[in-house]
Amino acid sequence: MIRMIKPEAITLIVAKPGQFREGLQAMLTSIPQIKQVSQVDDASSALRMVAQHSPALVLLDFDLSSSDILAVTLKQIKATWPQSHCIALVHNEQEYQLAKAAEADVVLMKGVPATQLLAIVKELLSRPET
Repeated sequence: MIRMIKPEAITLIVAKPGQFREGLQAMLTSIPQIKQVSQVDDASSALRMVAQHSPALVLLDFDLSSSDILAVTLKQIKATWPQSHCIALVHNEQEYQLAKAAEADVVLMKGVPATQLLAIVKELLSRPET
């Protein structure tokens, strides 16, 4: 069976402004089925954006602020909008454990090859909605 990416998927990047966030933006906009890529740089803005747009995918950079705050935000997103797939990008084992406990769909160490991240994004977007 061939899986199809949901048409016109909306995605959200939660990361500090800069080269990393712009790279994520470029990668996501290269996927034809992604209709919109929004960017925010704090947890409260992330929650507002998710509430307004119900994105199919949320990428959270744990370099944003306190790992604890971002983990709470991630847990709230997953509890309130379980249909949104969340990828946490972390720097160390402590952040990895926080993201897993907060129920991220995928936790990756920063520095993962772009091709691997792109494949994971496409796979998540092809999953049937729950």
